[in-house]
Amino acid sequence: MNLKTHTLLRLGHSEYRPLQEQAIDALCSGQDVLLAAPTGGGKSLVYQAAGLIRPGVAIIVSPLLSLMSQQVEELNTKGIRAKFLNSTLNPGEQDDLVWALRHHHIDLLYLSPEKLVQSSVIGFLHSIDISLFAIDEAHCISQWGHFFRPEYSQLGQLKAFFPHVPIIALTGTVDSKTINTIQESLQLVDCLVMKHSFDRANIKLQIAQKRKAKQQILYFLHHEVPGESGIIYCRSRKKTDELSSWLRGLGLPSLSYHAAMTDEEKQSNHAVFIKQHGTIMVATTAYGMGIDIAHVRFVIHLDLPSSPEAYFQEVGRAGRDGKPAKSLLLYGLQDMLQAQQFAAFNPVAAEKEMQHLGSLFRILEGRGCRRQNLLSHFDEDIPACQHCDRCLTNRSEQNMTTACQKLLSLIYHTKGLQPFALLIQVLLGKKSKSVSAIKGESLPLFGKGKELNEAQWKSVIRYLIAYEYISVGTTSFFTLYINEKARGVLQGKVQIIIPAEHYYPTLPEDVLVSESTNWHKILAWKYAEGMTLSDTQLRLISLHKPTSVASLSRLTGLPKESVAVFAESLMKVIHETDSGRSHLVCP
Repeated sequence: MNLKTHTLLRLGHSEYRPLQEQAIDALCSGQDVLLAAPTGGGKSLVYQAAGLIRPGVAIIVSPLLSLMSQQVEELNTKGIRAKFLNSTLNPGEQDDLVWALRHHHIDLLYLSPEKLVQSSVIGFLHSIDISLFAIDEAHCISQWGHFFRPEYSQLGQLKAFFPHVPIIALTGTVDSKTINTIQESLQLVDCLVMKHSFDRANIKLQIAQKRKAKQQILYFLHHEVPGESGIIYCRSRKKTDELSSWLRGLGLPSLSYHAAMTDEEKQSNHAVFIKQHGTIMVATTAYGMGIDIAHVRFVIHLDLPSSPEAYFQEVGRAGRDGKPAKSLLLYGLQDMLQAQQFAAFNPVAAEKEMQHLGSLFRILEGRGCRRQNLLSHFDEDIPACQHCDRCLTNRSEQNMTTACQKLLSLIYHTKGLQPFALLIQVLLGKKSKSVSAIKGESLPLFGKGKELNEAQWKSVIRYLIAYEYISVGTTSFFTLYINEKARGVLQGKVQIIIPAEHYYPTLPEDVLVSESTNWHKILAWKYAEGMTLSDTQLRLISLHKPTSVASLSRLTGLPKESVAVFAESLMKVIHETDSGRSHLVCP
């Protein structure tokens, strides 16, 4: 058995995934590597294996303490000598670590970019043999490097200090521009760039317009993923806590996670989410990088992500085990406007954030297959997936050129100073106080847009914003601008074809009665225990609530000996909402 195969087995794998072996060979020969692969693509195996094969200590730069400790713990259980150096170590522990490094007792050392760029750490690293540098989550160089995590932009000095030590930069779902930024920042001149397909075909993509968002979420939870574990992403901490509390009030196990919580609260909720199957984690993007939980079956976005990269990375938290998973993104015109305003609040990166949002808007509003639109952003061309909401429903499209001309003309006549809601009222011919206040009845386009309803007019506006025919001012005053490219639409030289509006179904709270929430808990028990009981058997159990092995045996048609193995745990779930009832587990 050669060293490479032996190392692969030590790390708990029997074969390589695409690109892994090629990247390992390049590193072992001393070549720099940039590896871009989706979440769950096996990037960590590359630097771990190459670090063990090459002589010396592999230095892994990771942005999160939790991710460091998780990987070190996993490696230690496999007999790999891995440690981390961060602020949680006391002086004595740091001295022990230095001794172990000097005496070749460590194979992999994890540390943060802030720790690595310290002159004392750089000086110490010069005194030991280093096998490679691995820069994990390297897209942070582009996203954070100049204002939030400036140390990421300083990692380029590694090539100057250690010119003969190979560097591997690892990143998730990024576009070509970000790949170039990473190469330039790290000074990777002659590096092997490897890009894996970003397609996560096991995740069903669904994107729909908001209409009673809470009830739409309930429909999804009850009809598509009952009893499964998943994440719901919200933009604000307040909304995160409120939604989680609301779900718990309906009997659905739910937790929240956001930056305002204490470390103890976040760690506790994270631990419960890992262990308790069927839990719903309602979180801000603080619950993001480094989250690697195999049994997450769905991701819901109640608010718009900040970019296509953020969307795909967050969706990618589901289905890490390769089994089928589902995603749902709900949004409307107001969400697009709020996202733009939120991006504009960041004076340092507002222009870049607006560009990211524009790319996301075009993916949301574009025609055809969702997965095609998303992956084309990452320069990947695939056939229609036949698995997203667009491919499965084959919805019709509408020529909205005339409607766009009317809206653009109305913006011009009102000097871009009136909000969209008022413009729609004018087009629909509504005689409201707001319309009268601007003498809207006298406008030539008053009542000339009745061929569309309010929702359809909003879809027209969203499309015009997404494709930059119009722009919305981000100052304190609402201002609309007609861009030069709109001239072709007004002249009839450009046709606007828009997909028909789609609303995801709703489920009222009162329909989700206690029996339904019990059904969620029973399914969660089934998935957690790996049981093979059919849904028919479980429905009977949920309906009759057996209190003994004998009655459970009759309902399932299974021998008492087989039922006795799981009877206690199942009946605990069935009766946990019944106060004061004794649980009989003997026939």
